[in-house]
Amino acid sequence: MSESTGTATVLVVEADPDERWLFGAWLEDAGYRVLACPGPTEPDFTCVGDRTGTCPLATDASVVVLDMSTHSEMVGLGTASEDLLGLYLFADRRVVALGSHPGGEIPDQLLRRRRHPERDELLEAVRSLADPGKQPIRREERHFARPE
Repeated sequence: MSESTGTATVLVVEADPDERWLFGAWLEDAGYRVLACPGPTEPDFTCVGDRTGTCPLATDASVVVLDMSTHSEMVGLGTASEDLLGLYLFADRRVVALGSHPGGEIPDQLLRRRRHPERDELLEAVRSLADPGKQPIRREERHFARPE
């Protein structure tokens, strides 16, 4: 959450430029600060975070909206969407994962929604994770073990 404005920052990772723009517009209209990323792209479809261990855009985000249908998934090369999801979760980001395959959720950290969500569905999911009253995820509440 941005200290200066009190507005949560949302990183939208979406391969489709039209949907990336649409989701960003919805979130900005709802009062969120938005960062946008196409996800892994050519030439090797490897995400910066996969190379360095940290996504520079996610460091400023309270919530990440991740469409699991990235370019790398489409071509079967580079950083897998599940690896991106793990990168964000290990960085203690709250994530709304958009996909066509069901999967488990983690209370207050990971929500799964269908691809191409309606406006209200996306905003409700982001709002539930970006609640300004929420504290950062505490070490004892982490659902993933990672080296200290």
